[in-house]
Amino acid sequence: MTKQIFLGAFEEFTPNFISNGWSHPKGDTEGFATLPYWQNMARELEAGGFDFLFLAEALGYPMRPDGSVPEVVIKEAVQIPVHDPLMLVSGLAATVDRLGFVVTASTTAQQPYLNARAFTTLDHITNGRIAWNIVTSDNQIALSKMLGQSSVTPHAERYKRATEFIELSLKLWEGAWEDDAVVFDKSTRTFADPSKVHRITHHGDYFDLDGYFTAIPSPQRTPLLLQAGTSPAGRTFAGRFGECIFIQDRDPEVAASVVADLRARAVENGRSASDIKVIDAVSIIVADTEEEALRLRAELDATPSWEAAAALFMGWSGVDLMSFPLDATLADVTTEIGKSMLGVFQKGDESPTVAQILAEITSSIGGMRVTGTPESVADQLQAIVEQTDIDGFLIEYTYGGMPTYRDFIDTVMPLLRERGLVPETPRGGTMRERILGNGSSRLPETHPGAHYRATHGAE
Repeated sequence: MTKQIFLGAFEEFTPNFISNGWSHPKGDTEGFATLPYWQNMARELEAGGFDFLFLAEALGYPMRPDGSVPEVVIKEAVQIPVHDPLMLVSGLAATVDRLGFVVTASTTAQQPYLNARAFTTLDHITNGRIAWNIVTSDNQIALSKMLGQSSVTPHAERYKRATEFIELSLKLWEGAWEDDAVVFDKSTRTFADPSKVHRITHHGDYFDLDGYFTAIPSPQRTPLLLQAGTSPAGRTFAGRFGECIFIQDRDPEVAASVVADLRARAVENGRSASDIKVIDAVSIIVADTEEEALRLRAELDATPSWEAAAALFMGWSGVDLMSFPLDATLADVTTEIGKSMLGVFQKGDESPTVAQILAEITSSIGGMRVTGTPESVADQLQAIVEQTDIDGFLIEYTYGGMPTYRDFIDTVMPLLRERGLVPETPRGGTMRERILGNGSSRLPETHPGAHYRATHGAE
């Protein structure tokens, strides 16, 4: 049987995500700061059969250790400006009835209680159509300075903090309120049964909390847990907590290996291999002919400047590529920042040159590249699914705004439906129901968060 996949649109609350698409002739992001811009996108994505809108986040921006910023960052809108994606979702949830939303929030920058309350609120407002993309954040130099931290948090420590962050969040979501705690009995003036609302006490290495969770249980209780880190520490975290893992591997053999490894880690943690779904990013250019598609791809690749690409890389990795000769390699560079991103560019034992990295960044960094006619694009996507066993794709921002997705919706989606790769009737229900496909809005019993239902948030 053909495996059915799910599809997300990969966006950020900014005029310019990765490809410098805002300056491309087809780009249409001038109204990015307004609600109608996103409402129109949400309506078209829902009508086109997408499962969710994925909102990435950049709390920091490319910054040198001394606090200075390359001029290109502001001139070409390289992660400045970026607005708060959490603020978008309530307006979009009132605009569309089926489309889901994935919102990124950082365990390095946020606090568990406030983050948990925000996602519970959104889970109510969206009727369960919300997922949390858990990140430990890039742009660590800027992030530490903006948040008043004395230094960059080492990579391994960020994941220790993330582990405690998610454990405390799960205590609040799963353990604080019993399922029948809310009674809403006017005759006895009883909104909730006090014996079924539990005080959460947590004293850890990074967080302290002692009190009641003030948000009542939502349709999913815990939002679908999506995660983007695939470093060794990130994969360990994913094996314990992740439900949907976002990867950015261009090589199908590498992607297949990562998928198998993530599912094996779930099993090692007492979970089912099917408890983890994996999506890969893909940049799609489609046209009536192969020649026209290749021309459009080359045109897109030429849009970003090398200076802008170098600034992006500096934010991700802490390495200012423009300070090195173009023929230098990453072999002598060590950094605690952006290990997952560095791994994307490392090709086996061979370390790429600065020029090669800049060329790759400007040619649409991220996941796989699919270019061709509608039939060819559908063939390539189907082959990727069959070779890697991934469960879906995040369609990368290319031109900026809906022009990124319209050609795909109009010409490729009908072919995917004909082949059974996407359902004839788009999926509905909560994010957990549609992504895990197990018919339940709640965390599976095999997930470590389910433990807190019985212990009421106790250790």
